[in-house]
Amino acid sequence: MRLSHRLFASGSLMLLLCAAGCDPPGKPGPAEVPIEDVTDFHVLFDTYCQGCHGPEGKRGAARILNDPLYLAVLPRQELYSVIENGRPGTAMPAWALKYAGPLSEKQINSLVDGIENNWAKPAAFSGASLPSYYTQNSGDAAAGQKLFVRDCYMCHGPGARIGSVTDAAYLSLITDQCLRTSVIVGRPDFGMPNYRNLNLGRALNDQEITDIVAFLSAKRPPEITAMYESARIQPGQQTGATGAHENENGSGQTGTMTKGDEGSGTGPGSPQQKKREGNTSGSSQQGVK
Repeated sequence: MRLSHRLFASGSLMLLLCAAGCDPPGKPGPAEVPIEDVTDFHVLFDTYCQGCHGPEGKRGAARILNDPLYLAVLPRQELYSVIENGRPGTAMPAWALKYAGPLSEKQINSLVDGIENNWAKPAAFSGASLPSYYTQNSGDAAAGQKLFVRDCYMCHGPGARIGSVTDAAYLSLITDQCLRTSVIVGRPDFGMPNYRNLNLGRALNDQEITDIVAFLSAKRPPEITAMYESARIQPGQQTGATGAHENENGSGQTGTMTKGDEGSGTGPGSPQQKKREGNTSGSSQQGVK
């Protein structure tokens, strides 16, 4: 009898303890922070950037961002400008509120700071002479052809295993700046070496990089090159929602800028889209150069 009383008492105590740990019915949970007020880098990147640039900024369709060499070469203002203005003519949208995107200046700065604080390693390049992000001189296409045949043809010549970069159709979809960036930083997440190992195991110098780009650019259809030239702006120049901006991942054409909520991380099925549809029914390829 005593044993049954003890068991009953123990069971009652357990029920009381369980009940004490539960919230009463109807008690509101913690307030959800509106996405427009979020400044946490990881939340912002996962929501808006990883759809194109990949988890942790690599292995995505667009340019790798988690690359210390790339961030050592890329000017901070250029990184900010691309997020703010997007790249007209590509899938990289303008994310700034002033261009109908979802991000405030504070949030864009949080993204830039987070990318640099998490993935840049400035100490590794202290005192190093790095190639310029922007072209400084005119290129020599003939010299570039010799370098291409020697250093690039095995992977990127016609019929090569990685894919031809001398095809006119391909070159019509890519700018000289994208070509230059690709030669400088490669794609370490996919095994493409950077400029430091392309010259028969030695580094290409700045002029040699420019010459390779000049060789490839000369194979682009003249009318496409003319379009790029007409859309080119000076490094660091700001543009409006319909302004020209030479882009790295597609055509340099001018026109209406893609809005931020049409790009990666906020399209159908995304947290932003679900939030917008909450009371009624319940991103994407190219990015920062």
